[in-house]
Amino acid sequence: MQTVTSKLTASIATLALLLGLALPMSSQAQSPVDLGVRGGVTQATFYGDDVNSNDFRPGFTGGVFLNYQVNDAFAVQPEVLYSRRGTKNHNSAAGNDLRVRQDVIEIPVLLKLSAPTAPVTPRLYVGPALGFVTNSELGNGNDADDSFTDVDFSGVVGGEIAYALNKGPLSEIAVDGRYNLGLANLGDANNFEDVRTSAFTGTLSLRFDI
Repeated sequence: MQTVTSKLTASIATLALLLGLALPMSSQAQSPVDLGVRGGVTQATFYGDDVNSNDFRPGFTGGVFLNYQVNDAFAVQPEVLYSRRGTKNHNSAAGNDLRVRQDVIEIPVLLKLSAPTAPVTPRLYVGPALGFVTNSELGNGNDADDSFTDVDFSGVVGGEIAYALNKGPLSEIAVDGRYNLGLANLGDANNFEDVRTSAFTGTLSLRFDI
């Protein structure tokens, strides 16, 4: 429990630091920084040499982000997200048919390109994501923290379609779709080592001027 709390505290501290860096810019007439919230669903699974089947498991994802608009075409967007993921039917090399659920704090840093088509703006993005696995369970809630590592690293690619509102502090609403490809082995047990995560995610996001 202490480990989970420390990871959550570190994630909140990271966002607070990003906010601290952004606030001096908000005094400008037109701040290049927006604060946003997002939420949606994710379909996650495992892949790797120790995975023989890879059925997807649905879960929830949501969190906050900062968008720094470098210019009209390019932006940098760090995020702090909570995701519930896993796999519905994982068949390991040991022959065990398993159901896995994980709670993950993810910190993606996205590089975004926008088309000049306001008020409807399509965007593409790519970037790395650092994940902290705060809880792992097998079957009906059996603890599996010892079977998985605590840290994940993945690559993110995706896109969004945004609509500019400019009504009060709410500046934009967007629909987002992305794919996470795990690059680090999550398994930490015999016959369960070469295991990586893979997930498709769809979210709705709101951006606010700060």
